[in-house]
Amino acid sequence: MIGDAATILLSEPKTPVSADTTPSPGGRRMRWPRHTLDNLGAYVPAVTGAKACHLPAREEVSEQLSMERLLGLAVFGEKVAARTYALMADLRREDAVLLRKFAQMEGKHALWFSQACAANGIKPDRSFADRELGYLIEQVDAHHAAGDFDALVVLQGFIVECLAISTYEPFIEIASKYPGMQEVFARALEEEKIHVEWVTRYLRERFAGRDAEFLALVERVNSQGVECVGGTLMNITEYLECIGLSGADCAGAMTDEYTKLLERVGISARLATRNVVSLFVPLIRKFRRREQTK
Repeated sequence: MIGDAATILLSEPKTPVSADTTPSPGGRRMRWPRHTLDNLGAYVPAVTGAKACHLPAREEVSEQLSMERLLGLAVFGEKVAARTYALMADLRREDAVLLRKFAQMEGKHALWFSQACAANGIKPDRSFADRELGYLIEQVDAHHAAGDFDALVVLQGFIVECLAISTYEPFIEIASKYPGMQEVFARALEEEKIHVEWVTRYLRERFAGRDAEFLALVERVNSQGVECVGGTLMNITEYLECIGLSGADCAGAMTDEYTKLLERVGISARLATRNVVSLFVPLIRKFRRREQTK
C-alpha cells in the first residue's frame, strides 16, 4: 500500500534540467570532500552516436548517457557507503572489525561495478554523482562529528541500503545485455542484505522496548535523508526509463523496503506505516508542486 502511494512521487512529468545545471537534492552544487575523491578519476561524459530515447528533457537523453549517470551513482555511492562504514567503526570499537569489513565489501562493490563498466564501454559520471551525493556526505559528516553512531546506522540502513536494494533488484533483471553487469550487481545485492540484517539486529537490540525513542531518532535522521534520495530519484527518472526501468516502481520499492525494515526492528505495522507516510508524503507534495527538496 505504501509503495503504491509512493509511485506518485515520480509519476508526473517534471520540469527537466540540463546536464550542466542539474541541481543536487538540496538545490546546490555540492563539492565532494577532497579526502573522499582524491584518488577517483574525473570524467565528464560526451555521448555521441547512441540511439536517443524520446523523453521530455532539454538534453538528449541516450542509453549511453543514462548508463553513465546511473552507474556513476552506483560506483561513487558504494565508495560513499564504504567511507560511512569506516566512520562508524571509528565511533564503536566493539563492532569496529565488522564495520571495517563492511567498508571493504562496499569498496569491492565499487571496484566490481567499475570493472563491469569498463568492459562495456561505460564511463561512470563523477560530476553527476558529485551533485547528487554531496548532500548525503554532508549529513554523514555532521553525524560523525557529533559522535552520533545511532544516526549513522539509521541513515546508512534506512536510506542508503534501502535505495541500493530498491534499484539494484530491478536493474539485475535487465542487465543481461551488458556482459558481466548482472553478475556483479547480484553479488553486491546479496552483501547489501547482509549489511541490512546487521543494521536491523543492532537497532532491535539497542531500542528494545523503546519504540517512541527509536521512531524519534528515525524521524530526526531520515527527514533529511528521504529528501536527499527523493530528490535524486526525481533527477534520474528519465535515465531509469531510458534503460527500461521505472522510477515510480523504484520509489515504491524503496518505501516498501523502508517499511519492512521498521517492522524488522520491532515497530508494529500500524506505526511503521504512519512513520513512512509522515516522511514521504511531504516529499511527494513538494514534487507535485515542483518545489525543490532541501
